[in-house]
Amino acid sequence: MACTNGKCELSSSVRQLREAGMDALRDGDVDQAENLLRRSVAMSEAGGGVATATANSVYRLGLALHEAGRQDEAAAEFEKALTLVRDRAGCGSKLYQTILGHFARALPARAHPAWDCAVGQ
Repeated sequence: MACTNGKCELSSSVRQLREAGMDALRDGDVDQAENLLRRSVAMSEAGGGVATATANSVYRLGLALHEAGRQDEAAAEFEKALTLVRDRAGCGSKLYQTILGHFARALPARAHPAWDCAVGQ
């Protein structure tokens, strides 16, 4: 697919910030991870990024917030990511299932059955 209107540059920048955020999270720097992942989300949303790419960043922000012990914020980000993916790729997509799996393991009380494809769709 050809790149138009700077979408390749946007996608690359969003991905670089997301990867740097995940590197920071793996290194135990949760504050830096959150900062980079929030920038990734904001950049994707402001630039009209593809919903699944935005969802990837939102999902990873949820992971960082969970790691920081901010469960309500983490749940909100997981739910936002699930909605973005469901609306774009469907609840049967691999990305949707990955996010739902992490959400259910991290916050089982919040990942209620309505997010399950068989129930929620």
